[in-house]
Amino acid sequence: MTQNIRAIYLRGQLLGNDPHAFSIFGDCQSHPDVFLGVFETDPEVQQSLPPAFKDMLVNFTGSFNRESPTIKDGTTTGGLLSPLWHAGTFGCGVTETPMDCELRLHKPSFVFINVGTHWVVRNREYLHTISTTLIEQGVVPILVTKADEREQGDKINQDLADLAVEMNLPLWNFYASVTDLPDMGLYAKPNQGGLGKIYLGDEAIERYRLGGISALYAVWQAAITP
Repeated sequence: MTQNIRAIYLRGQLLGNDPHAFSIFGDCQSHPDVFLGVFETDPEVQQSLPPAFKDMLVNFTGSFNRESPTIKDGTTTGGLLSPLWHAGTFGCGVTETPMDCELRLHKPSFVFINVGTHWVVRNREYLHTISTTLIEQGVVPILVTKADEREQGDKINQDLADLAVEMNLPLWNFYASVTDLPDMGLYAKPNQGGLGKIYLGDEAIERYRLGGISALYAVWQAAITP
């Protein structure tokens, strides 16, 4: 896998991708205030990280706390491929998908694929399309499993695991990191139309953030180390 990560990354550098940029394709759990934004905005959190991680913070400054057309409440894999999903925000063209818009604007070298709470029937097909597009453009996908099983049967996590094996891609198994927490560290918000326990509690968020930055570090090192 390490060789594949580096090969994708090096191709992206030849294509003009930014070695100091990463993006997140995700839903409400991917907004900066929930996910990785704290690593850019909170000096105390920054100081608590290992020295090697601090080098990474400098390298990717501007990506951790960034909103984008590929982060939106309710985002699905299908939404990332629909020009209607970004609603013309962030400077996206009317015929441009959120994914294509983000790749054009930010030129990331790495992308977290962090969607799945909202199930779509063609999820596996869309995941494959997204990952293939990223690889062709020299962007390293980082697949992320989810804690909830709202679709019943854990189909989305299985799709992610299968794709990681099929395409030799990095998989951050967030699901495994919260299995010891009551209700997987999830809770339900009132007046959410029966969505159920899909939101991360405080302990789960701490693991989510640390797992995310650790995954980024591992993949980044695999990409830049000869």
